[in-house]
Amino acid sequence: MNNITLLSCLLDNEYHSGSRLSARLGVSRTVVWKGIKQLRGFGLAIDARHGMGYRLRDEIDLLDETEIFREPGLSASGCRIDILFDTASTNKCLTDRFGQPDLHKHIVLAEGQHGGKGRRGRTWASPFARGLYLSLGWHFALSPASLNALSLASGVALVRALDGLGLTGTLLKWPNDLVCAGKKMGGILLEARSETAASCDVVIGIGINTCLTEELKSSLDQPVTDLASHYQKLPVRNTLAGKVIKEQLLMLNQVADGRMDEYVSEWRGLDYLAGRQVELFMPGQVMPGRVTGVDDNGLLLLETSTGIEKFSSGEIRVRAID
Repeated sequence: MNNITLLSCLLDNEYHSGSRLSARLGVSRTVVWKGIKQLRGFGLAIDARHGMGYRLRDEIDLLDETEIFREPGLSASGCRIDILFDTASTNKCLTDRFGQPDLHKHIVLAEGQHGGKGRRGRTWASPFARGLYLSLGWHFALSPASLNALSLASGVALVRALDGLGLTGTLLKWPNDLVCAGKKMGGILLEARSETAASCDVVIGIGINTCLTEELKSSLDQPVTDLASHYQKLPVRNTLAGKVIKEQLLMLNQVADGRMDEYVSEWRGLDYLAGRQVELFMPGQVMPGRVTGVDDNGLLLLETSTGIEKFSSGEIRVRAID
């Protein structure tokens, strides 16, 4: 018995006795009890009542490769999907494969992460089955002109996927945040390594909050939101995953064909910070200014007291102050 098998028995949110579960799974009641303890360790709320058994309090939908491939056209894309119960980081699963042929179009999703990564070494909260945690590997035979712009293009592809699910009004905050109603709903972490003078491997990591608890929202260091706050009926995560993967693959194919400009142009229309007075936090320095957009390479354009300056994503943190 594994955790996913036991959890699948509880998805109806009804009580199941230990004896019934043990018979169904072909294990002892002690093994079932230990499995319940492990599931609780992943943050799942499971009630236990004498004479009735165990009940999953959370309403969750588990990721399923077959369901993800129901997205029209995805099965013909040639991608490979792995779904993990829990991992340190989906990005690390793929960056460990830099330089290997099977990285290309390899996609890793996880129900939960215990070491999710954001930019500049920050952690990304990844509660079990309450978000979409996805990484996609890609090999460019000819490296794109700008990885900064590629990060922006990935953000545009993400917005397109959400548009396809009927969610309008999502914006992008430079360099990699997905914003809805003024709050962060997701983010992108792009990692790359050059394999030759011309080629490179890229891993695009995407995290989207789908249904966070109010307790978790209030514990984070910035205002956050989730998909559940903007839908009357939340799309299942398999549908979300299918659309996100398809749009990312479409974007990557177009970038490989030299069509980066159209994504950067579209990004400008989704720019959450455009025209705002902001502060840029850099090591040992805070620079105030007004955001005037991005250049063709994805660099931030900031109007300061000395004129328009450009900034890359490396060691910069942006905070709007208006």
